[in-house]
Amino acid sequence: MSCCECPGSEDTAQCSILYSILNRGAARPQRRLETTAAHRMCSCASKRKLVSIRAPQLVFKAASEVLVKTFRFVKNVPCFRGLPAQDQLRLVRKSWAPLLVLGMVQDSVDFDTVERQQPSLLHRILTHSRERQQRAPAETQDPGVPVGDVEGIKMFLVKCRGLRISVKEYAFLKGAILFTPVTELECREYIRALQKEAERALYEHVRTAHRGNVSRFSRLRGVLNTLRSMDPGAVAGLFLRPVTGTSCVDEHVLALFNERKN
Repeated sequence: MSCCECPGSEDTAQCSILYSILNRGAARPQRRLETTAAHRMCSCASKRKLVSIRAPQLVFKAASEVLVKTFRFVKNVPCFRGLPAQDQLRLVRKSWAPLLVLGMVQDSVDFDTVERQQPSLLHRILTHSRERQQRAPAETQDPGVPVGDVEGIKMFLVKCRGLRISVKEYAFLKGAILFTPVTELECREYIRALQKEAERALYEHVRTAHRGNVSRFSRLRGVLNTLRSMDPGAVAGLFLRPVTGTSCVDEHVLALFNERKN
C-alpha cells in the first residue's frame, strides 16, 4: 500500500521505476493513462515539494536584526523584566518564531524562494551510503521547507500589511504573543493574566482609535490566532537554519536575546 491517500496513488506507485525493477516479469498496469492523470492531480506531490530562501545570508541578517529589535522591545517591558530569569528564557524560546514573523511584517522584510531539487527514491536508495559520506554541509543544514508552510507565511505577510497595523497595535500583539502561559513556567498564572491584559488593551485601543470597529478587532484576533499556530520549525528552517545549521538555531536566538542585555 502506498502512503499517499490520493486516488490512484497505489497504481502510480506500481508504475514507478523502482517497482518495475523489483517486479520484472509482472503484468504491466493497464491503466497507465488514467494513472498518469491521477498522479498529476495528486496533492501529496505539492506537500512534499521543498523550497529554500534564494538569498539565505541576506535574509538571515535581516531576520536577526528583526529579532534584536524585537528583543530590545521585550526587555523594555517592565512586567517581563520582573519575571524570573528562567521564565524569561522559556517565554523567548516559545515566542521567538511568531514574534520574528510579526516583526518582519512591521519592518517590511521580504524574501524570495527557490525550489529544491529532490532525488528520486531509486536514486536515494542506490546512492545512500555514498551521500552520507560525501554530503556537503549546506545540504545537511538546509533540507528546505515544505512549500505549503512557506506559502502560508507569505500570505500572512500580505494579509497583515493590508491591515496597516499601527505601532500601538504591534505592541499589544507582541505582548499577547510573548506572554504565552506554557506549562513549565514558574509564574504561569501571572503570565496568563498578562496575556489577557495585552489582549484587553488591544481591544480597548481598537475601540477608541477606530470607533468601536468590531471587524478590525476580529481581524487582529485572526492575526494572533495565525501567529500562535505557526510552526516554529518552518520559521527556523526558512530564515535561520540555512546559515546556523540544524543544531544551532536555539543558541543563535538566545545569543540575540542576551545581546546588550547588561
